[in-house]
Amino acid sequence: MESGRELLGSDSAPSVVDPASPWKSDRFANHIRSRHATVHAMLEAGHSRRFIGRQLHMTHRTVKSLVDAARSEDLFTGQYQFNRASALDEYKP
Repeated sequence: MESGRELLGSDSAPSVVDPASPWKSDRFANHIRSRHATVHAMLEAGHSRRFIGRQLHMTHRTVKSLVDAARSEDLFTGQYQFNRASALDEYKP
């Protein structure tokens, strides 16, 4: 059995982000993108959600949210929405 890290190869470089994307390319966002890609790669390889959770040390809810999101940007909600308007925007220079 291959682990999730072996499925993606040894390349640990962050995934390429669309420069026109309104989403930040910081450490948190890159980590979410990487986990999303890993889970989807394992799912396409035919592994079950339970197996993915065990191999990547994630809860079943984390695996479910990553699998259910079509794009990694769909996971940037709540406090992680970097592109939403602020109440102070009209006062910023």
